[in-house]
Parts: sequence; C-alpha cells; structure tokens
Amino acid sequence: MDRLRLRDLAVLTACGLLARLAAAAVVSYAPYTDPAYYTLVAERLATGHGFSVPVLWSFLEVGSRLPDPATLPVPSNAHWMPLTSIVSAGAMLLFGPSWQSGQLPMILLSTALVPITYLVGRELWQRRSVAVLAAVLAIFAGPLLIYYPTVDNFAVFGVAGAGSLYAATRAMRSEVPGRWIVVSAAAAGVATLARTDGLLLLVAPATAWLASRSIGPWRSVARMGSGAALLAVVAYVAVLSPWLLRSLAVFGTALPSVGGHVLWIASYNEQFSIGRAVSLDSYLQAGVPAIIGSKLESWFELLGRTGVLMGGTFLFTFLAGLWIHRREPRQAPFLVYFVVMFAVMGGVFTFHAPRGAFYHSAPAWLPFALPMAVASIAPVCGALGRAWPFLRRPQTHRFVALVGTLGAIVLSIVGSAAIHGEWERSHRLDAAAADWLRGANQTRAVVMYSDPATLALLSGNPGVAPSYDLFPVLRTIARAYDVRWLIVQLRPGETTDALNLWPGAAARDRQGNTASWLAAQPSFEVQGALRIFAVHP
Repeated sequence: MDRLRLRDLAVLTACGLLARLAAAAVVSYAPYTDPAYYTLVAERLATGHGFSVPVLWSFLEVGSRLPDPATLPVPSNAHWMPLTSIVSAGAMLLFGPSWQSGQLPMILLSTALVPITYLVGRELWQRRSVAVLAAVLAIFAGPLLIYYPTVDNFAVFGVAGAGSLYAATRAMRSEVPGRWIVVSAAAAGVATLARTDGLLLLVAPATAWLASRSIGPWRSVARMGSGAALLAVVAYVAVLSPWLLRSLAVFGTALPSVGGHVLWIASYNEQFSIGRAVSLDSYLQAGVPAIIGSKLESWFELLGRTGVLMGGTFLFTFLAGLWIHRREPRQAPFLVYFVVMFAVMGGVFTFHAPRGAFYHSAPAWLPFALPMAVASIAPVCGALGRAWPFLRRPQTHRFVALVGTLGAIVLSIVGSAAIHGEWERSHRLDAAAADWLRGANQTRAVVMYSDPATLALLSGNPGVAPSYDLFPVLRTIARAYDVRWLIVQLRPGETTDALNLWPGAAARDRQGNTASWLAAQPSFEVQGALRIFAVHP
C-alpha cells in the first residue's frame, strides 16, 4: 500500500473517530428502546445472568400472547438478534457494566466504516477523489452520525454486511473465487446474528457464483463448482447454528418471532397486539388496493430515507449510477443485493422499514453506494450537458461534488441535532419518572410503560410494555404481571397517547371501555408530558 493511501486512511479514520467520540459524548444514556434493550441484555450477560431481562419490551418476545404463568424476568432475544449485546458485553467485562463501556465497540466499529468506504472506492473505482469524498460522506451519513455510537446494531451489522458484500465483489474478480464466496457467506451469517435481514446478504455470494457459471447477465473471472456453493451454505449455517439451537431449546423454535405479527400486519402498531388474531386472512381483509397502496407508500418513503442517508444531492447520482453501472461485473453483488433488499424492505417489511429497519440496514450498503454516487457525478453531468454544455466541464463536476458534500454535512449535523433534542426531552422525562420511583421506594414494583428497558436501566424496575389493545386486555396484562404503576409519556404537541391512557381512570378506548383499573389522579406528573398512575389490583 502506497504512502499516499496510508496517509488518506490515517486522516480519514482519525476524523471518523473524532466524529464518533463527539456523538458519543452528547449521548451519555440509552436514548430509545433498542439501545436500552441491547444494553440491558449486555449488562445481564456481563454480570452472569445470561440471556434474560427483567422487562418485556413487546409481547413479540413471548409469542404475541399473554404467557401462563406471566413472569419476569424472561429469556431475552426472542425477537431481536443477540450479537450487538454480545459485543457490548465483552467491553463491559473489561471496563464494567455501563452504557459508556457498551458504546466503546460501537464507536470503533462505526469508525471502521470510514476506511472501509475509502478502500472500496479506491478498489472499485480506481480514483482517489472518489474514495476520499465517499469516506467523508461516510463519516456523517445523515442521521447515522448520532446513531452510530449508540449500543444498537448499526455498526455491528454495517461492518459484517459490508464485509460480506466486499468478499462477493472479490469473488467476481478473483482467480480463486471459491474462498471469497465462503467468506462472504460467513460474514452474512455474522450480520444475521445482528439482524435477521442479514439473510438477504446471501444474494451477493449467490450472484458471484451464478456469474461464474455463466448464469445471468454478468461473467466472473473464474468458474466455481457446486462444492464452493455448498461450502458457502455450510459456512453461513455454521455461524448461525449455535444461536438457532439455543432458540430451539429455549423457545421451541429457531426463529420464535417470525410469524403473523411480523409479516401480516396492516399497520405498524398491530404487531404489538395480543388481543386479536393476526394472520394472512386478516391481512387480506384490508383489501388489495390498500395493501398495494401501503407498499407503494413504503417504497416512496424508503427512497426519501435513501436521500437523507446520502445527503440529498447524491441520491440522484446514486440512482443514475445503479443504471449506468448495471453491466459491470464487479458491481453485480452490490447491485443485486441493494435491489433485493429495497424490494423486500418495502414489500415485506412494509411498516417496519420506514420506521427504522431501513436505516439499520444502511451501514452495510453505504460503503458501496457512496462511492458509486460520487463516481457517477461526471457521467450524469455529461448527460445533462447535452442541454446545458457548462455541465460537461470538469470544474463543474468538482463544484457539484464540493457543494453536495457540504450540503450533506450540514444536513447530517442539523438532522442529528434535532434527533438529539428529542432524545434529551424523552430522557429528562424518563429520569424524572425513575427519580420519583426511587423516592417512593418503588423500584421493585412492576411498571407498565412503553419503554420498560430504558426505565429498568435508570431505576431498576421490572416492567412490561402495554400491548396495542383495548383496555380489558391491558387490565388482564396488569393483573397477570402484578403491575403497580402505569407511566404515560406524551410527545411534543400530543394531547393524549396512542392508547388514550393519559386521562387515567376517566380514559376510554375506541370501544368505550373505561380504564377503571387506574387511579383517577396521577401520583406524579410533569405537566403536559408525563404521568404516573397507580394501578388498582
């Protein structure tokens, strides 16, 4: 590796690390449910309690039903995969069970995505300018600037997923491609241990193998036999099998939460219901126009999310790049993965993807998408130059790249600051609730709250999230878990919560049932933002 490339890597990695440390410094707490849950599991692992948690963040964790008996703690990770917590637990074993310890591997792994992007840009595009600019964009990546150092699966999935895609691209260009598709499949297995949609990464090594067999529009350098494909499958299964066996032993099935409440929902909150059957039949009752409309709306939203991740301007050059470079064999694994992933996100995970699943998958493909977007500036401007000749000039290309990058940086910082402001408000309210519970000597009482994992980190209270159901179902849950307190938090501008529990005993659900199992007046209130009600036995 030449000296200039080493210098680029050193400078870009240092800048990336500084950005991650700055973001980590302003988020000194678990800001929402996902990192709170991963941190809680990690702390339990690091302190010898194994895969268990004293909270039920969603009934997806227990088969979308009320268990009999209903007890806490429960086995963890029936819905979310374990790798993020395992990685953070390793740091906690070294430095103590704390949020800051859990952040350390996320800071390092998310920093690594910057030099990975640079190396992908240099290798696939053979242009230093493309590699440097793409790596700068990777430092920010829209709202991921603030999300990356949290104890969430962004960084873990990103590094494993990018590794899988990179190995598949190497298989397209290598004289000995078999080893590369095995590495790609194994890395996809690691990514799947972070997120179940890591399964989709297998299309990358599959594309390389098919190209080696002259199947499809691309051709690789060398041919692979059936043995290579078999070894790749074995590698993927070998990585996943210990966890699948654990799930089979604990839950009776390898993938306990894959079912109706994930696949056949007609709205986002429906996945959290236990009071009604969710199935293919109930899904089809929504009607074909509504189903198709929801998927089209989801894909449109995901297109907007892609633009946010790429800094606005670079969305257009990226989309053009997908077409311009569609015939290049070295791009084939990434192209096929991105198209399949985008289609599945909107078509299958219609309501999950716009609410966060798409952002969580992005760190794996951004190291390839960002260089493609930068490299496509010149051909896009050249094509537009037929109407406006000044766009053909190299100076114009550099100007577009510079302005687009500055705009992406500003968009990332402003967006991340807005998200941080929301987190700060929510954290202040969570902390106020925890302080009251401690002051009332109620830290052992079971609490019903929409984010019980965050509360458990702050106060130690066991807790259960309310299901998205009518009040009689919520009352049954409260009695089953011996819930003593209900916490309701409102977002800015809201006058009630999604379940309409804010009025306490006077509340009515959509069928007119009253919340008579709640106290009439809150025992604690932050005016217009948070209330804590006693729950009657």
